[in-house]
Formats: sequence, C-alpha cells, structure tokens
Amino acid sequence: MEKPKTITKVLLLEDDPTISLLYSGLLQKHGMEVTSFAKIKSALDYCAENHLHTENIVLTDLQLPDGNGLEFVREIRKINKHIPIVVITSTEDPKLIIEVMKEHVQDYIIKPMVPDELISRIKYQLSNKEKDYEYSEYEREKIISLEKLLDWYAYKNSRIKKGDLNSQELHKNLFYGLRTSLAQGAGFGVLTQMIDLIKSMPKAEGGGIILDDEILNILEENALYSKKVLDRFMEIEDVIFDRIELQLVSPLTIFNEMVSLKEEIIPLLALRDQILLVPEYKFKDFGSQKILLNNNFFRKSLHELLLNAMRFSQSSSKIYTMLILDSNGVYLSIVNSLTDEQELFAKNGIPNEYLELIFEPFFRLNKNIYEKHGSLDFGIGLSFVKQTILKFGGSISALNLIDHTSDQSETKIEFKIFLPYSSSEK
Repeated sequence: MEKPKTITKVLLLEDDPTISLLYSGLLQKHGMEVTSFAKIKSALDYCAENHLHTENIVLTDLQLPDGNGLEFVREIRKINKHIPIVVITSTEDPKLIIEVMKEHVQDYIIKPMVPDELISRIKYQLSNKEKDYEYSEYEREKIISLEKLLDWYAYKNSRIKKGDLNSQELHKNLFYGLRTSLAQGAGFGVLTQMIDLIKSMPKAEGGGIILDDEILNILEENALYSKKVLDRFMEIEDVIFDRIELQLVSPLTIFNEMVSLKEEIIPLLALRDQILLVPEYKFKDFGSQKILLNNNFFRKSLHELLLNAMRFSQSSSKIYTMLILDSNGVYLSIVNSLTDEQELFAKNGIPNEYLELIFEPFFRLNKNIYEKHGSLDFGIGLSFVKQTILKFGGSISALNLIDHTSDQSETKIEFKIFLPYSSSEK
C-alpha cells in the first residue's frame, strides 16, 4: 500500500495583499498548503490555539501594520522552539537583522525575491528537519558575521562623515570581516608579532636594529604571503566592480583549461600522492554553442577549486572532474573525498547548513591549515570562485555525495559549476 503524500503546511504573515496572494499562489503551485495572515495579532491567536503542531514552516515579513516582525518571531519561539522561520523583508538595517538572527531564525531573504529562490530555501530548510533545530554553530556563525558587518558599517559611516573616505570605492560588504580574519591568519598576524619582536632586539651603534638572517627570512616569507592575500582581494574587487572583460568562447576552452591545470598542479598532487582524473572528450562533442567568461579568471577559479579538493582529500585518493553539456549550458563538477582529519564531516559529509556558508567571505570549516599547498587560507578562496562564476552568469553549489562504487560506501563532496550558453548562441 502506498504511503500517503505528506503536504507541507506553511504559515504566512504578510500585510501586502498582492504579495501575499503571489506567495500563496506560488506555494500552492508546489503542492503546499498556506494559512495566511495580514496582522501579528490574528497570526498569534491562531498559533496560541494549535501551538504550530500542524505547520511545517513559518514565513514572515518584518514591517507589519500592528507591530514589528521581530516581536512576532519572539512570540513564535515561545510557542514552538523548533519550527523553521524564514524572514522575507525589504529592510537592510544590520542591527535589525542581527536581532532577528539571535531569535534562531533559519533564513533571511531581502526583497525583491526570485520565486524559485523562495521554493528552494523552503525545501532546503524542510530537508533538515530530521532533528529539531537548536542554537547551532551555524546560527552562531551567522550572528558573528552579521556583527562584523555592523562594525564595518559603523567604521565606513564614520569615515564618510569625516570626509576622508570615497564611498564609491568601497566594496559592497565583502571586507566587513577583514580586520578580525587577517589578524587570525598567517602572514599579517605573523608580521604583527615579528614587529613586536624586532623592537626588542639589540641596537646597532647608530641606533638601528640588528636583524639576523632567520628573522629576515621569516619576514620575507610572510610579507610575500600577505601580498598574495592582497592580490586576491584586488581580484575579487576586479570581478565585482566589472573590471574584467568577458568573451564568448567554446566549451572546449573549459576542457583545455582542465587539461592544462592538471599538468601544472602535478607537484601539488604529489605532496599527498593524489591523482586528478580528467575524462577524455572528442572535439565534436562540444557543438557550436558559446559561453561567456574570462579565461584568466576562470582558470584562477578552477585552480582554487582543485587546490581546495587536494587540501581536503585523503592521501592517495582520487579527485574527479566531470564535464557535461546539455541544451542549456555546461556543467563542471569536481568531486573529492574528505580527509581523516575532518572527523566531524568524514562520515556524513558537510552538514547541509554549512554548504552555502562555505562560499561566504572569511568563513572556514576548520582552523588555519596553511601548508605546502601554498593556499591563502583566509576563507576567501571559495568566495572568489563564487563571485567569478556569478559574473559569468553561472552558478556554483556544494553537495554531499555517497559513493557506492566500492565495498564500503564513502561520503564525498562535489562542487558543481553551471555556465549557461550565451542567449545569442542558443
């Protein structure tokens, strides 16, 4: 006998009747049942009666006619501590965002919102309900990041008021955690400590400081590392401020870059006896369609993803690349196993709530692992990749895969890039 299909029940609080009808129609189209309210009081009266035992998720605006949505969220948490809450609002006030996140809100979407994104966010939250939501590390990380963002706004605004900062040249939020993150990492943090050490070293007759070769070597090494970090920030700015030129190229370009990079990273693969597998393709398989990208920045992004795979894969493991063409565009996947050092993730993969966070600036799943791979390890590599792929009109996502090809199943991580064909070429 077939199990009856479970219907997702949504509580929606939205005072704009047009938007409420739009959301309700969209959700119902995807098989969801919606209970709509325009005011906080009527929604809370309903919740007080059934304690949200029949609902699966709550969607709420923040600007409401009879109060603040933050108050509504707090009341919901008194009634039901675990139901996922998604806030959809036009406010970008960082203080309010932080206050809302502290009430264990699972997601926050700024209007205007793409319909497909709303459905995707809801499905994502519902897929993680096997165990009750608690005040997780994920939520703490979001609050920390938002507090850094608030610090950045405060600093930026104070400088603008003083007239010594050009607001047009500011990055749109990317560097909000710069101060904290750079102090914790290699390069900048070491330089700071070295300067303090140098100040206490013996003085020459003329008053100068005598540096021995070992100290000088450490300074040079970390200065070079710091320059690489700053260069990466400049690359991110180039992408976001439209300083890179895009060209129409054949999908064959992607394949050629994969083959070329395989040769280039042989020394890095040898560090842990790893193998990179790039499938063979026939030129005729690539058709006549074109994709839009910048070869140099695509190569940098692909190198970053391969570097990430090497660092987080087991020794003597294989890293797979796959290239698939369909009628809409090109899919490129990089798949690798997880290292034994990542005991938290090796068995079940990266928790779903982290799969989007890993693309955020300065977010890291682990502590600093700067090593012979030469990685920057400031949590900006994947952010650079995402910004670059978005600039090409594409998308990138991280997924957990279960590999059943051997006697024992193994969890792997896949980074999947999609690059659409140019509209003029379809």
